[in-house]
Amino acid sequence: MTRPVTILRACAAIVTGGLLLGLSSPALPADQPEAAQASDSGASLSIAPLRIEMDGGDNGATVYLNNSSTRPLAVQTRLFAWSQASGDDVYAPSSALTISPSISMIPPGETQIVRLLRKAPTSPGEKRFRLAVDQLPDPTLARAGQAEARIRFTLPVFLDRSTATPAQLSWRLSDDRIELANTGGSTVRVLSIAVTTAEGRDVPVERNALRYVLGNSTIAWPIGKGCSLGPVHVTAQIDGRTVDAQPTPTCS
Repeated sequence: MTRPVTILRACAAIVTGGLLLGLSSPALPADQPEAAQASDSGASLSIAPLRIEMDGGDNGATVYLNNSSTRPLAVQTRLFAWSQASGDDVYAPSSALTISPSISMIPPGETQIVRLLRKAPTSPGEKRFRLAVDQLPDPTLARAGQAEARIRFTLPVFLDRSTATPAQLSWRLSDDRIELANTGGSTVRVLSIAVTTAEGRDVPVERNALRYVLGNSTIAWPIGKGCSLGPVHVTAQIDGRTVDAQPTPTCS
């Protein structure tokens, strides 16, 4: 089913490569904060919303894929279970939700409605997924010896957040990283962090962009020679509020 719709836009990641059909576990980038749009060779795909939550009596959710270009767009939509290990995101193909349709051809100027449906009733504990939406390469635009641009969006999907225990956050400093541990059950969204020494000197932080720390998980930001910095102060933007903390050193 398609219909016109107005959707907010922001840039999405563009990755070179080939056809996505059959790809089992792609690298999934962080989501954009509002809505998303991507374009290549005159094609344009935009998506809303960019965060999905199903709670309580919600049995499903709807995603809108809009093609504002002048040619049809082939789109594939897949679900991945989302966890974290050793400070990094981990993804695995999942069939926990029914996605309909999973592959579609969107006519020019039209919007494809994609529905996500539960397979199991509400149960205690937050469930986390990523919905990957891939704009498939157009074979009519293929050129010998050239890889066509491939465009991917990923949307965080949360189920049963209302049944999870609140987030419990703690910060740690080691020689090569700053860690944020969440011993609660609810995921939190970290927009950015700033690290300063006791003297007020800024400490460069790698991977300092939008990230999530899932419940009962830990994420990390690489820094250089953290143990030689002495006490440091962290200011973070978490779930729309400013959080100040002093990480606990774990240096030997």
